[in-house]
Order: sequence, then structure tokens, then C-alpha cells
Amino acid sequence: MALRSPTYLDSETLLAHAEYHGVNVPRQAEIVETSSRKRDAGGTVGLSGLNVRGGGGTEVEYQSSYRLEPNTKATISRVIDALQKDGLLIFPDGESPVARDDLIEVDGLTRITTASVAGKMFYLLRRLMQSEDLDLNDLENLDLDSLPEFATQLKQIYMGNELLPLPLLLELTDSGLPQRVYVNVDPNHFIDSASASRIEGRVRIIGNITQLIPGGDEGYLSSEEWLLHDWEHMMKRHLMVRVDSFIKEMMADLDLEFPEEDVRAYLTGPAIMINAIAIF
Repeated sequence: MALRSPTYLDSETLLAHAEYHGVNVPRQAEIVETSSRKRDAGGTVGLSGLNVRGGGGTEVEYQSSYRLEPNTKATISRVIDALQKDGLLIFPDGESPVARDDLIEVDGLTRITTASVAGKMFYLLRRLMQSEDLDLNDLENLDLDSLPEFATQLKQIYMGNELLPLPLLLELTDSGLPQRVYVNVDPNHFIDSASASRIEGRVRIIGNITQLIPGGDEGYLSSEEWLLHDWEHMMKRHLMVRVDSFIKEMMADLDLEFPEEDVRAYLTGPAIMINAIAIF
């Protein structure tokens, strides 16, 4: 048991798990303190050189209030400890089977996949299609050198480390699990100034298993959620059939290399997909 300092936290989901399973969670409290004191009522009267005080005085009551906020790090650490103690948060050992909706904690090395890197580029292309005279047919013979605005925005994203409103797809390795492990990260739950650059490397992840991807010919999951997030349905269908060639061309134009077995148009199994709740 230790105090956790997350770089990413979906506190609403974590506390929902706690509430559902009856875990006691520290809450914000309004504290009202009351005190009283006696105030004298009269003055003094001189009698043969003696000062005699008159009047019985009045009882006065004072109230003060303040708000007591539970410490976030302490709260989430206690919740995680309680979930572990009750066996609700599991640390898979690679031998016991896992199931969809399991709440798990897993260590490993993370990296952003090709699908998420390409997803940023498709996001920029969609933004350019809204401002330039471009359509889907133009994308098939797109010359990025002829689009200076694309290069400018691309530099802003990669050199300025801009966090786009896109879900990120990570692959986690060295986890001790027999299957590949993918992690979906919502961009809205980074803590303070943390960003995508803080979630690559050796981390611990808490999250829900949302997909079990089997092995064999039927073991795959489309990566369109990360590649073409918020694109219109028919545009997705049109692009996904040729997305591999698009990605290869864009990577070549930008002189980027990714592992050949990395995620592009689909994720291969056997694998599990985790929806991240906390990253430490």
C-alpha cells in the first residue's frame, strides 16, 4: 500500500467502481463550528471610593464555517487499496484467465502506436478539408509538400506537444501476460500539465478490459476509432479500405519509421483492450 501520484486519472469512473462495490470514500464536508461568550451589559458606579459593576450581561453565540476537501491522492490511494483488498481489482499473473469488464492493474512498457500517430495526421487532413478545396479523391494522390498549412500545423502538434481531442492507443509490453495488451486513453483525464509524453515508458495502469481479441484469422479489431475519430461513417468506410497505403505514404513523406507489426488498420490477437482509468 502506497500513496499514488497519477499522471492520468478518470476519477469519476474510479469512484463509481468504489460506490458500486460499497467502498467507503472520503467526501467533501461542510464544517460549522459554534462558540459562545458572555458580554457584560453595564458600567460602573462609584460608592465611597469603591467601583461596583452593574448589569448581568448577554450570552452571545458565534458561528464559523469552512469546507473540508478530501486530498485527491489520499482518496484514490485508499480506494485502490480497498478494491485490491476485496479482490475487485486484480493483478493478472498470466496464468489465470481474464474476462471482459474485469478491473485490472498491470505494469509494463508503453508506447504510442502507429494508429495514434497517423490519427493525428488524419485529424489535420480533415481540418484542412474543411478549409481547403479538397475531397476524398484528392487524398489518394496527396502531396504534403504542396500543403504548407499542413506542415505548419503538424509542427505545432509535434514540436509544441499539442494534445488533440483524440483517444490515444498505446501498446503495453513486458507485462507478463501471454496476449498483447492495448490501452485506450481518453485525452480529457490528464492531470495538470501531464500529456501524451508522460505516458510512454515504464508505467502502472488501472483500467477495465473492454475487448478480448482472439487469435487466428478471426482475431482482429478495427483501429478506426483511433485513426479516423469523429469522421463521418461513409468517409470512414471509404478510407479504411486503403488506409494502410495512406499511412505508409505519410510516414515516408515525414521520414518516420514504425515496426512492421505495429497497429495500422487493425489490431491483431490474441490481445486484450484496456480502457485506462489511472496511469502512474
